[in-house]
Amino acid sequence: MMADSLGKLKTFFTNDQKDRKSNKSASKKNYIRPEGDRDDKQRRPGSSTSTHHDDVHHEACDRLQHYKILEHFVEETTKKGIEGLIKEYRKMDGIHDNTETCDAFKANMLKNRYSDVVCLDRTRVKLKLAANQLGDYIHANYIVTDSKLLENKFICTQGPLFSTIDDFWRMIFQERIATILMLCKPVEDGRPKCNVYWPENTEDSKEVDSVLKVTNLSEASDETGKSIQLKVELHPDYVVSETDGLSSKDPLIVNLRQWTNWPDRGVPLEECHTVPCKLLGMVRAAPCVVHCRRVAGIGRTGSIMALEFALRRLHKGKEINFEEITKDLRKSRAQCVQTEVQYLYIHRVMVAHAMVESSQLSDKAKKAGEKFLLEYDNKMKK
Repeated sequence: MMADSLGKLKTFFTNDQKDRKSNKSASKKNYIRPEGDRDDKQRRPGSSTSTHHDDVHHEACDRLQHYKILEHFVEETTKKGIEGLIKEYRKMDGIHDNTETCDAFKANMLKNRYSDVVCLDRTRVKLKLAANQLGDYIHANYIVTDSKLLENKFICTQGPLFSTIDDFWRMIFQERIATILMLCKPVEDGRPKCNVYWPENTEDSKEVDSVLKVTNLSEASDETGKSIQLKVELHPDYVVSETDGLSSKDPLIVNLRQWTNWPDRGVPLEECHTVPCKLLGMVRAAPCVVHCRRVAGIGRTGSIMALEFALRRLHKGKEINFEEITKDLRKSRAQCVQTEVQYLYIHRVMVAHAMVESSQLSDKAKKAGEKFLLEYDNKMKK
């Protein structure tokens, strides 16, 4: 059972890495690799300090560091075990930063899904487009880090309420968002989970308070879910002013990616443990908005962002520690990684990611990884 599971994971990641290598010229940022793993054309030709021998040695050192980080993460995770990780999460979850304010959140309660899931003032997205008529508030935060891990803009937000759909599209256009990552189905277990904020049929359009127009251009599906290409443009009757603060008035093409396999409760099923890394590879090259279902963009959304932090740390040769990552993430978006089950899940994904490279890991790390995956899967069956 474990061998079959690991075989599927290895096949998935191996194919994924081949796909990313073949598309490297189109989007190099979509390929997570050690800092030293560069193309020859990126090296300075003719440099006396950039010989082939030195470059190969530099690459080998960076690759070695890459595998050492993965080995250390796998061994430490297995040493803590499921119960140790749960205790770690509960301890961390009880710590709150009382210096942060959320005044805008309190002043706009009708635009919030929940009264106890706050939106921090320091990192909140302030709407400028049509703010004089429609206000500047939306329950959304820029994700920023002290270590500047993220190379591109990420915004985490709640799934739009019916009354905040127009605010959502104003944010998308204002921030020039390229991808919306939606981590839910509109309906789950027969109940509505997120308002359908886009035109459902191809070539249909919808107006946004006579400010914007959104058009459905096309739809497609793959192993990660559904993809809808949308065009967002200024309404012909809207007169742009300086206070709108737009960096561009040009029409915007947005890709709405729906990961529809995440169940209503808990975490994705076994076959979904490989999907997050693939999705993040698709969206990290350009500004991205992430949201989930009726909860205000902190559970599934926080889990995905925690994984992005981990992958970027690996890319930069830094140790992976989800306790520190979650604390860092919560400085931008309060309460991210909402449950201990989600905390376990992000560890599971990264251990699986490491096991794909098991041929490069030590026997000790391989055995540790197999032990944790088995412990996790048994825990989730209970």
